Amino acid sequence: VKSEDVSEALRLVRVSTMAANSAGSGGGRGGASAGAGAGAGATGGALPSREEMNRAESFLRSRLVMGAVVNKQRIVEEAAGRGYNAVVVARALAVMVMRGEVQERNQSRLIKRIK
Repeated sequence: VKSEDVSEALRLVRVSTMAANSAGSGGGRGGASAGAGAGAGATGGALPSREEMNRAESFLRSRLVMGAVVNKQRIVEEAAGRGYNAVVVARALAVMVMRGEVQERNQSRLIKRIK
């Protein structure tokens, strides 16, 4: 193996890693580009705007009945179907869990609104 071959292999790894990083891979969840929302925001690695988060949280509050246990993926897909960005909705759910408004069950597959 020549040193030029090793250098070329390292260069290819760096280039492919940088390309994947700049593409903003969504961690394999497959929902990073679903739904347009109210505007551009929350695409790639950008943080969603406060307005988008508030819209997503209000949708979740209106959709989730107190005490009901529902499938988390179904709620995210329903929100995406109504024009919300799936990533923003998932982040809003995580924020609501941290606040104690929503409880995750069954390895985070199900959610229950408690407040």
